[in-house]
Amino acid sequence: MNATDLKAPLADARSEDVMRVLGAVAHHLTVSRPDGKLGPDALAVVVSSKAYEICGPRSGASLLADAAMKAAPVGDFGITRGEYALRVRRVIADAGYEWSDEDNEPVIPKIPAPRSPKGGGR
Repeated sequence: MNATDLKAPLADARSEDVMRVLGAVAHHLTVSRPDGKLGPDALAVVVSSKAYEICGPRSGASLLADAAMKAAPVGDFGITRGEYALRVRRVIADAGYEWSDEDNEPVIPKIPAPRSPKGGGR
């Protein structure tokens, strides 16, 4: 079995890929409207999008998202997104994994767009 195969890790809700999704979800909820109320649809969308980001174009994103939803804390949809992110981080820590917010940053830096001339030079 290939180390990037998702079939075996998904059998365990504490797999590294599942925890990476949850870490990305916690980061997103922390930086994007942390004071906003958490809703079930928003949670499902964030988990699915983060699973797709981790899987990339290969298949398995929906299986990974399903496993991450099962491993995620039960949603109390009256709390804020930031509070839920803290609960997600506890799940990650309890599973023996730990990521900082910096670990969710892209490895390859973005190249800035060319600068436009200020005076036009005419």
